[in-house]
Amino acid sequence: MKDNKIYTVIFTVLLGCICALVLTYANVQWHPLIIENERFVRMSSILKVLGLFEEGAERKEIEEIFTNNIKENKVGTMIVYDGYKGEQWIGSAVEIIGRGREGLIKGMLAISTNQSNILAMDVFQQNETPGLGALIGSEKWLTQFKGLPFKVKGSAGIIIDSKVETRNAVDGITGASMTIHAIQKIINLAIMKYLSGGMDLCEILIVSIDEITRSTPGYPKGAKAPPVNLRKEIKRPAFMAQCGVSNLALNKPVLSSGGDDTITGDLEQLTDNIKTCLDEDFVELYTGLQWIQVDLEAVYNISAIVVWHFYKNAVIYNDVIIQISNDKEFKKDVITLFNSDNDNSAGLGQGDGTPYTVRWWGELADCRGDDYKGKSGRYVRVYTAGGWLDEPTRFVEIGVFGK
Repeated sequence: MKDNKIYTVIFTVLLGCICALVLTYANVQWHPLIIENERFVRMSSILKVLGLFEEGAERKEIEEIFTNNIKENKVGTMIVYDGYKGEQWIGSAVEIIGRGREGLIKGMLAISTNQSNILAMDVFQQNETPGLGALIGSEKWLTQFKGLPFKVKGSAGIIIDSKVETRNAVDGITGASMTIHAIQKIINLAIMKYLSGGMDLCEILIVSIDEITRSTPGYPKGAKAPPVNLRKEIKRPAFMAQCGVSNLALNKPVLSSGGDDTITGDLEQLTDNIKTCLDEDFVELYTGLQWIQVDLEAVYNISAIVVWHFYKNAVIYNDVIIQISNDKEFKKDVITLFNSDNDNSAGLGQGDGTPYTVRWWGELADCRGDDYKGKSGRYVRVYTAGGWLDEPTRFVEIGVFGK
């Protein structure tokens, strides 16, 4: 009978049912214990990043410390854990959570009371590659985040890259680029969501590698350097803004300081969402200070303006000024978002923006503000006065991201 196919099928079905029943029973029996252990691990992580965890303390003692020193608050769509020593507020902890290379990454991030520095970070769940990505959970790697500033020149966020030397950067992990990219995004999302008051934020795709032309990075060899400190160009982290933000400039009318007259190209190319940098992909204006203006045709809350000058060659453009206004003539209610005119040669005020070498990811003017609601405006104007080595003023695209 054992050679009978029906017997084999019945035996397989019965075995499967028995296994399913055993697993279901175990899950039902152990589920409360699993939930309780996860709660305790989370509780311990909150205390660790806020400097309140006591090594060697019993479970009951840890729970008492949490009850006496942590206040849980609902802020927007997120939970914030405020830590106290007596009556003194010492910082806030928020959850970091997202997909890594191999699975879910969970941890806690403590933020200082001045909302400018990371107090500490802890990763209590991850399934990344042992010896590589899994190092994000090691104490040695996490120590880098203690005291790390995440607000630099008004913009919030941190950078994880061993080659970048800025105040808000920490070393990455060699051979774990996908994990590092993921956790950088996870951390920045938590920081920005906290600063926005718990607003739901999403990554806004500004430009992808598939949309651009290969370019020559760095300053031209043998060329005379400008008498200023150039900004070191690094690819910016993921840009987080209100969910639903889109490119408001797409196919919107464009005007220039020369009217419709250009040396090369048509003005409508600047809002066609084509960011490649070939011979027919740019608009060249006349010499001297010139401007491009985009009419959004209505007032919107703008989160970011991104300007792509001609970037195929390494060019340092002069007097780059980015403004928004509700006045078509830009005579009133003008908000200047970026100004690299350090000597006021354009006559629009001396700027403190650092000159830079153009790159394929474009120059982003951050308009989100502290509340992440953006700045109100209908018209966007961008000034430029040619390149440092007498290169002409050339624009490839202007994006205006808002809702």
